[in-house]
Amino acid sequence: MMTQTADRLTSTPAHAAVSEGPARDAMPQGTPHESLEKLLNPRSIAIFGASDNVDKIGGRPIYYMGQHGYRGTIYPINPQRDRVQGLRSYAALRDLPHTPDLAIVAVAGQGAVDAVDACGAMGVGAAIVIAAGFSETGAVGRALQDAMTQRARAAGTRIVGPNSQGMANFGTGAIASFSTMFLEVPPADGPVAVISQSGGMSAMIYGLLRQRGLGVRHMHATGNEADVTVSELACAVLADPDVRIVLLYLESLQDAATLARAAALARARGVPIVAVKAGRSAGGARAAASHTGALANEDRSVTAFCERHGILRARDPQELARYAELAMRGPLPQGKRVVVVSNSGASCVLASDAADDCGLEIAPLAASTQTALRACLPGFATTDNPVDITAALLSNNGLFGEVLPAIGDDPAADMFVIDIPVAGRGYDVASFARDTAQFAQRARKPVAVVAWQADVAAAFRDQGVTVYADEQQAMQAFAGLARLGRMHAQPPLPVEEGETSASRASAHVKDVRAAGATGTLSEAASLALLGRCGLPVTPHAVCRDADTAVAAWRRFGSAVAIKACSAALPHKSELGLVDLNVNDEPSVRAAIARQHLIVQGLHVAFEGWIVAPMQPALQECMIGVHADPVFGPIVMAGGGGKYVETMQDVAVLLPPFGLQEAESRIRALRIGALLDGVRGEAAADVRALAQLMVDVGQLALDAGPALQSLDLNPVRVRPAGEGVVIVDALWEGAADIRSDRHQTRAKVDNEP
Repeated sequence: MMTQTADRLTSTPAHAAVSEGPARDAMPQGTPHESLEKLLNPRSIAIFGASDNVDKIGGRPIYYMGQHGYRGTIYPINPQRDRVQGLRSYAALRDLPHTPDLAIVAVAGQGAVDAVDACGAMGVGAAIVIAAGFSETGAVGRALQDAMTQRARAAGTRIVGPNSQGMANFGTGAIASFSTMFLEVPPADGPVAVISQSGGMSAMIYGLLRQRGLGVRHMHATGNEADVTVSELACAVLADPDVRIVLLYLESLQDAATLARAAALARARGVPIVAVKAGRSAGGARAAASHTGALANEDRSVTAFCERHGILRARDPQELARYAELAMRGPLPQGKRVVVVSNSGASCVLASDAADDCGLEIAPLAASTQTALRACLPGFATTDNPVDITAALLSNNGLFGEVLPAIGDDPAADMFVIDIPVAGRGYDVASFARDTAQFAQRARKPVAVVAWQADVAAAFRDQGVTVYADEQQAMQAFAGLARLGRMHAQPPLPVEEGETSASRASAHVKDVRAAGATGTLSEAASLALLGRCGLPVTPHAVCRDADTAVAAWRRFGSAVAIKACSAALPHKSELGLVDLNVNDEPSVRAAIARQHLIVQGLHVAFEGWIVAPMQPALQECMIGVHADPVFGPIVMAGGGGKYVETMQDVAVLLPPFGLQEAESRIRALRIGALLDGVRGEAAADVRALAQLMVDVGQLALDAGPALQSLDLNPVRVRPAGEGVVIVDALWEGAADIRSDRHQTRAKVDNEP
């Protein structure tokens, strides 16, 4: 086998000045498929740096296209040679007889920049820039990249890269890539599209798929994404009717709107999208930034985005390939119930354990199903789920053909696992595989086989049946498919009964944007704003001295909380500026005096004290909003109080979302069991908490950039049917809005 000997091409930062980078709205108009047609289906390709040596970057694409049937025209560009790999070579792009659709830039340094400029001047539709040394190296490299891209866009030339391994369309033989993997694992056309920011990962995913016997149609690596993004290419490959699954590898996501569009296109076609988003940890995010020169996204935001748009996340390329084999072969499951059939009781136990680990159900089979199974199984076999057909399979090779139809329509069956821990001489494995494949076609439900023996696995794969090496892998894949099925079962945009209180107040939130003010509001100002938007804030008074604080306590008629109020003091507890359960005049005056001394020492602008009645409740929760620069507002909810940062038990959603979705996500938290009541406690009003989460999400959408973050902590959750109340709030980046007494859900008393 040939091995790759060429070093990575590196550009030398040259003449470009530092810039802010080209705006994405400067891209050519039209759909991604239209603007990228010359990348995906080029009729002619020029190669800068073309080489006779097929182990060099400039030689690989020419060799690959000759080997794999590219029918277009190839124009080698090399001023030192008249012919390259048997083809006429040209000294420069301007010497070509025709303008090519695509150029591969396999030269380094300033030569790469000059080549892209030449493409723009000649009207070349697209260029794949393999050279490294651009934004991934720092500010100077980014400036060079931005300037080059700006000129190319102005000329109408799309750029893949820089720092790209290239692109390959195995359906047409247009292999504009230097990947060694195509020498190690021969290509085969198929229904899979692989799109990756990393060339190495695209090659790895390709190899894993080919090892599983899956053919790949598209394999594209975008590198630094100076112009063309993974998201755009995902849209473009979905125009290929033969693509049945799209697999993505992402290190950063800066083009979320286009990826959302790709997800909608995929959903309309019934094509799953499965993605690995690397950089889940802080260290991984730093490594991703150094690799591609792009900012990594906060992982919870990425997960919320994927769940919103029906994109299944995989943890790594291996899991991605396992998901792909199952997801591309049939309809998504309608639930998470698995029926297991095995010729080993031990395998039945292991499969049950693995299903439980993965959140799947091994549900009992119906009585009628068990009656049908008893008619074809020996008396010592197990007819409930999991079904143990025992070693009788050795003496009756037709058992699978009898058992599988009997369980196909059982209400406990959303998916099927056929677990074969051992087979060989005496077993008619070929008939097992045929019977399983026929059953899978009739059942129209996901079917997978567990078989570790290579010859057994090969027999099933030859029949188009998905095979895993062990029960854990199979159940993990089924769990992922069940998640994808749940996401796709949801309407594209949630439609809930009624309107939200926040949407009714949207006109007032627009005033926030119109005011254009920024900065952090004090707790009192935050509560006042939220109250005018119709959210359930606690009654309270803002008091300037001890006398007005005592008057407020008397008016509320119960124990109160007393808190110093200043926009400069967002976190008051650790400063000793909160007193709770204050319920007599001396205590009120003492609290004011003590806090006043602390505030004087801090030298901050001071608004007074918030006095609010203590709010009885069953649980303390929090709801927060973070304005993500890529995804927009992100809404979080979970356990509240002073331990919120430590617990990290939060549900994360992208608005708009519906009441049912919010409630189900809250109940899935660890605090969910407490909200439902334990040891005789009453159940908390989870529905009201979910409604508040929905309202806050709509409020964040209405506010737009005027809201940078919002922290409601704690939100006191009362017993079911009694609602919730916000007792502390912090709004960052907004201004006051006009009030409307008809929108106010809770009294806000600011009179001393």
